[in-house]
Amino acid sequence: MLKNTWPPSARANLESPVSNDLEHDAKRVLKERVSRVQAILRRWDPIGVRPGEYAPADEYDSYAPQLVSLVAQGCSMQELCAQLETIRVHSIGVGANSAGDALIAEAILEALRGEPGPSSACSKR
Repeated sequence: MLKNTWPPSARANLESPVSNDLEHDAKRVLKERVSRVQAILRRWDPIGVRPGEYAPADEYDSYAPQLVSLVAQGCSMQELCAQLETIRVHSIGVGANSAGDALIAEAILEALRGEPGPSSACSKR
C-alpha cells in the first residue's frame, strides 16, 4: 500500500473549501455558457423543426459544448463558421447556408466573448 507522503499543508489545500468553490464556480460558468449557445442554436434551426414547437426543445443542444470549447480555444469567426457548416452538412445532412451560419457564429461570439465578428466572414469567396 502506498503511504501518503504529502505534507499536511498540501493535503489541506486539496481539500480546502476555496478550491471546491473555484471548481464549483468554473462548472457554473461553463454550464451558463453552454446554455447561452443552446439558446442560439435553437434560433439557428438548420432543419426547420422549430425546437420546442415541432421538435424537442433540445434538438441541437448536443452541439453546444463543442462550440463553447472552440470559442474558448480562441477560434476565429471563419473557424466557427466552418464548424457550423460541418455540423449542418455532415452531421445533420442538410445543405450549406453560409449567411445563416455567419449570423449564428456572430451571435455565439458575442454571447461568449462580447465581441461580434463581421458576419460576412463565413461567406465563401
